[in-house]
Amino acid sequence: MKNPIQQLIHRYTYDMRLKTKLVISHIVLILLPTAVLSGFFFLRIYDIVMKDSIRSEQVLSAQTVNSLENLISHVSASSDTITNSLFVQDVFRIPIEDAKDKTISTSRMNSLFHLARSMTDTSLITDVKIYYDDQAYGDLQQYNQINNALFLPMSTISSSYWYGIYSTSHSTSLLCPELYLSPTEAEKNGRLAYITRIPYSDSEPAIDSSRSASAYIAVYFSRTSFDNVLSKDATVMDEAAFIINSRDVIVSASDMALAGMYYMPHSEFNSRMGMEKEFSLVSFMDSSAYAAYFPIKDTDWIMVSVIPALHITDAGRDMMTHFALIYLFFTAIAMYISFQLSGSIADRIITVALQMEKVRTGRPQPLDIGDTGCDEIGVLADTYNYMTEEIGLLMDSQKDAADNLRRAEFRALQAQINPHFLYNTLDMINWLSQTGRNQEVTRAIQALSRFYKLTLSRNGLMNSIETELQHVSLYISLQNMRYDNCVTFVMDVPDELYDYTIPKLTFQPIVENAFLHGIMTTEQKKGSILLTGWKSGDDIEFIISDDGAGIPPEKLDTLMHDMGHADMDAGVKQQASPGHIGIYNTNLRLKSLYGEMYGLSFTSTLGRGTEVTVRIPARHITDSLEQV
Repeated sequence: MKNPIQQLIHRYTYDMRLKTKLVISHIVLILLPTAVLSGFFFLRIYDIVMKDSIRSEQVLSAQTVNSLENLISHVSASSDTITNSLFVQDVFRIPIEDAKDKTISTSRMNSLFHLARSMTDTSLITDVKIYYDDQAYGDLQQYNQINNALFLPMSTISSSYWYGIYSTSHSTSLLCPELYLSPTEAEKNGRLAYITRIPYSDSEPAIDSSRSASAYIAVYFSRTSFDNVLSKDATVMDEAAFIINSRDVIVSASDMALAGMYYMPHSEFNSRMGMEKEFSLVSFMDSSAYAAYFPIKDTDWIMVSVIPALHITDAGRDMMTHFALIYLFFTAIAMYISFQLSGSIADRIITVALQMEKVRTGRPQPLDIGDTGCDEIGVLADTYNYMTEEIGLLMDSQKDAADNLRRAEFRALQAQINPHFLYNTLDMINWLSQTGRNQEVTRAIQALSRFYKLTLSRNGLMNSIETELQHVSLYISLQNMRYDNCVTFVMDVPDELYDYTIPKLTFQPIVENAFLHGIMTTEQKKGSILLTGWKSGDDIEFIISDDGAGIPPEKLDTLMHDMGHADMDAGVKQQASPGHIGIYNTNLRLKSLYGEMYGLSFTSTLGRGTEVTVRIPARHITDSLEQV
């Protein structure tokens, strides 16, 4: 037994269609190696494109961090300018016991207000406040100008989160997100703040941290500026950039909803995202994304950039799509050329082969090809057309000869029936004559004359059903003359069947068999014969039944065997069972005319009678009576 590889090779070599074989050969020898090499280079290029996309995002995020550092540097510088001003140094960098009686220079006060106003002229810095120790200093709010409350007592912000942080630490400056500010600060001053603590003079001994600051310089600035910078880093859908501080508070974000979705504590940055400033694939709740974190210089802030994995792979997919389209384009061209080359050889051969294959189911037909060509295949196609024409002529001649032979056999079968019936009828007339029943002899001769007049009224092989019924009625009349009206004959055939055709002398042999071998073999020698008919689809069925002696099972089996094994070619020569030559030849005639599915069938019960079914195709009398 061949193994699968040998079977495949055998199928390719011997069983596959020629055109398919040529195309597959082209694919295997040219397209397949090209596809393998292209796939190898594609994977390498895909990896390069992916790395380049990540590198581009890293560069963009680094530029965003630089922009954020510039904003913070500007805020920090503004805070340092106020903190290092002569006014602040002179008023707040003093021992705590001197604060109560401290006098303030009007010129320096005006200079401080001017400096504060100049800082808030930009879109970044929104306000400047100095929160002084109102337990040590007098009322500095009296120096506030209209619409510019620069000085505020420290007690007004003692409940804020950032004040609590300063109370427990010795930090000198603090970048405050909105969460650290009081609601009043966030609403009126700004969403973010850079707050610097001004301690009392260095000569002051260490005291409680809550009282260690003479003032806090608060520079409030806009979160919108930071949001806008982060938005430039988030350039695609579902990409997010946000800032988180050391206390895991989100300071600013390109999209707060996305920042919440991608949020992670900064303690997990190293374990989940690896080294800083390098993107890594990170799994979130319901998606994966490339994420990286970038510390912002001189702050406790960290910028986190999260890019959906699909965005990074989109570049690879786009490249893959372009590559695939280009490859498919050239593949289509190669396939087109392959089909054209193989088609020029195979199509005409395949056409000839398929046309020749139709000989299995019918006569060969010529090729319908406009241009067979002048090469060897064209010669083959022209030769096939010539051969087809010659075979067609031979088949027509053979069909005519077969039709003539079938008609001759049919007439021979019918010729066997006519003498048989005539012999029986003449025997009956002779019997009537011998018994001196001259009038009945006259009627019998007239009936016989009418019978043969109907039989010989046409030279053809067919009668109408109406005429055939008249024939069988005349036959019953003749037989009743002989046997003293011993048979009651009943016909139940609808008039609509009268104009359909049936072979001559179809009913008479069957009725004769029922008369002689059915009724006349009973003790009473009397009985009835019923002939019924109807249309069944495209066929017509008749049943001829009698209430005679019936047929013994062994004889019925022999009769059915004779009916079922009739040799159509040996027809008239085959010996029938004794006593059944009439129905045997009738069955042969029907099968000869119409085919094996038509003819006679029998059922019989011994002592109760016999039933014969006649099945013929429904052919109207308007059709040719000679149609066989």
